[in-house]
Amino acid sequence: GLLLALLVAPAGATRSGLGGRHAALRSTLRARRAAVACADGGSESDALEQFRQQLLRQMASPSVPQVGGRAGTADLWATPNEQIEPGTVLLADYKMWKEGAANKAPFSQFALRGPLPSDLPADMIARVLPVVVIVSKGSDGSHEALLLERRTGILLGDIKGEEYACAPINSLWFGGTAGTEIVVILAQHDGPTAPEGMSAVFTGVSFGTWAVARPLIEAGTLTGTRSFIFAGKTVFGKGELDKQLKAGFWKSARVSRDVLFKERSEPTSRKGSKPLWREALELCEGEYARVVTDLYGDEL
Repeated sequence: GLLLALLVAPAGATRSGLGGRHAALRSTLRARRAAVACADGGSESDALEQFRQQLLRQMASPSVPQVGGRAGTADLWATPNEQIEPGTVLLADYKMWKEGAANKAPFSQFALRGPLPSDLPADMIARVLPVVVIVSKGSDGSHEALLLERRTGILLGDIKGEEYACAPINSLWFGGTAGTEIVVILAQHDGPTAPEGMSAVFTGVSFGTWAVARPLIEAGTLTGTRSFIFAGKTVFGKGELDKQLKAGFWKSARVSRDVLFKERSEPTSRKGSKPLWREALELCEGEYARVVTDLYGDEL
């Protein structure tokens, strides 16, 4: 089941040999689909062709540059925003999460053991500092959110059965410590309204359960390459987020979907892309950018 699969990688850890894993996964899936086709009276070549077409849909990459799986020029921006609503992104204020901070941050809520040691590489810390996107707001003052940039090291194709076969090369991300048996999706979509059954987060981005998203992916309404798929979510109880904001644990912002869905290198890459935490704060400028300076210092 999913619970057995959900082994979240330690802070800063990552899978090695990603290309080998992808090749092995493709080989396994080809063999499995061919066997099923032959058992049903079909030919192996027919099954492989169907599988090839599915991979092409999943991995389609137009000749023009893409950001977040969407062709065209990147729209990279972020701006401070104190209004907490669906689409708001919360960025941890480093000085409140490091060793020696006056107030104890809510570490366990974000699968952290405690304050972040200052002797770790700055990029590693930046990838561990919580970045959360609000996806819904309750009438009682509660909020549902998704924790971003937390890898589980699992591909959906690694999970047994056909439930996730429509998106085999998608990574499974860790969305938070609440409801880890639930799979949800944060997806980009075309047009002004969210697909049926999905909830709009902000323009062009929607949220929903896997049960809703799966038939949409199978029908081509949504695509895995434009989506993040999560096990679990983050829940702030009634008034909980307000208290955390007043305590100074977060900087709140609006972030473009091209920044949010930008493909980023894994934590071990020495010359990879900026962590989402850093890029969003720097784009906000002013006091938000100074939070990055608090962490990186002379490295900037």
